[in-house]
Amino acid sequence: MDIADALQTYFAAERLTGIVFAIYGVVLFGLAAFLYHAHTGQFMWSIVVPLGLIGLLAAGGGGWIAAKTGPQLATLKAATAADLLATELPRMVKVNANWIRLEITWTVIIVGSLAMLWLGKREWTTGLSLALLIAATSAMVLDVLAERRAKVYTTALERMSP
Repeated sequence: MDIADALQTYFAAERLTGIVFAIYGVVLFGLAAFLYHAHTGQFMWSIVVPLGLIGLLAAGGGGWIAAKTGPQLATLKAATAADLLATELPRMVKVNANWIRLEITWTVIIVGSLAMLWLGKREWTTGLSLALLIAATSAMVLDVLAERRAKVYTTALERMSP
């Protein structure tokens, strides 16, 4: 894959991820609204508040990612090969170095949430653990897919390197 194809593929997927994540955030917010009307007490508050906040953050963050990707791609396409390499390769090295930290974080949250769900036996621990499981597993899926995409793009950048 040449660098032009790698750029186009990486940033098209990045934009689509932002759109999907924004839609997912709206769905989570809708789920929180549904649960607000369908449940009461500590369970309701402990799942509605985190899901609502996560939904708002996902909708805003996804929208931001989708909006910035087009201009970012245009700037990179206009750059010389040397400028592209000087800008993108160090950035992608940093991005790729963070995947393991993110995956460990999501794993710890997932395991902690399962422990809280099974051992907590309280209304609020059940709601909170379910909300955290939804958020962490979603983030894990998003990051594993993004990692695969980033490594392909990084490899194309490295092939450009003299």
